[in-house]
Amino acid sequence: MFRILVLLAPAVLLAGCISFSSSEPAAAPDYAAFCQEKELQCREICGNAGVQAFSCKAAPREGLEYQCQCKKPGQRL
Repeated sequence: MFRILVLLAPAVLLAGCISFSSSEPAAAPDYAAFCQEKELQCREICGNAGVQAFSCKAAPREGLEYQCQCKKPGQRL
């Protein structure tokens, strides 16, 4: 009787493992909202040095692209 319990214990433990998969597609990026507030964030990041270059593109076929370059301290354009 004890042998049966010992042999069944691993099977019971393995049967308790849960496995699942999701059929939901991965959430697509929000292209409309991606560039909102990015220029303001860039200005905050650069601070007193100022922004040298800023660009933000968000298009379904082109993807997401964001660039923020700060001026070097003391640099004037």
